[in-house]
Amino acid sequence: MPASFGKQCDCGTRTKSVMVNSDLKEFYDNYHSNHLKFAVNEFPFRKAYWDSRISSFLPIDKSAAFLDLGCGNGDFLLYLKTRGYSNITGVEYSGEMKEISERSVTGIRIVQSDATAFLESSNQKFDFILCAHLLEHFEKNKVLDTFKLAEESLNPGGQFVVMTPNFASPFGIPIAFGDFTHLTHFSGPSMAQLAGLSDFGIRHIGGNGPVAFGFKGMLRSILWKNILKPIGKLVFSNNSRKYGNVVDPELIAVFQKNA
Repeated sequence: MPASFGKQCDCGTRTKSVMVNSDLKEFYDNYHSNHLKFAVNEFPFRKAYWDSRISSFLPIDKSAAFLDLGCGNGDFLLYLKTRGYSNITGVEYSGEMKEISERSVTGIRIVQSDATAFLESSNQKFDFILCAHLLEHFEKNKVLDTFKLAEESLNPGGQFVVMTPNFASPFGIPIAFGDFTHLTHFSGPSMAQLAGLSDFGIRHIGGNGPVAFGFKGMLRSILWKNILKPIGKLVFSNNSRKYGNVVDPELIAVFQKNA
């Protein structure tokens, strides 16, 4: 018989199972082999990706303490290293992905751990915590726990940067539903709700389109900015909610701990 998943939920006259993040360990153990093998991971592309997403939010102080939760193949760690930062820690749940990240970048501390468990057990304080395409793999109570623990783990004025697929936009649906391990979906307004529940200030909530890298990427970026995004905002914006006009395929939210 198949293994049962998650917590049992009594819904009327029948009982069903609710999957939680810990049920998916077998998927994460071989996450690269089973899901990311054909992703574009070459560093020139990933550098352009991080330049377009993160560079304007990076601390000026090169001694700032960074934490990358769910560091994957280590490309953000390598990106930080090439930018001159050295106080960097990566956390990765998948043993396979941790091995890949250790081969990708040397001289960086990488810990194999559940992200929330790491935050709960660590006494270290950070100036910048990245959570890129990780929270959608968590159930909602774990998302909220991660927000609260991230706030506690930051120095005053520190930033918590979250990136997820944008479920509120049809352009984000292929990413949101492109991974069986995705459990929770996000929108601009729901990101703002999470800030209020965890005592973060909001520095920025917005979206990211295609990366303008190479001819194809530049063409896609031009089409997105000049045609698809304006049409998307006209048709799909939810003007009754703050941040409801974010229609980009990828969400980015930058939260800041009060000084």
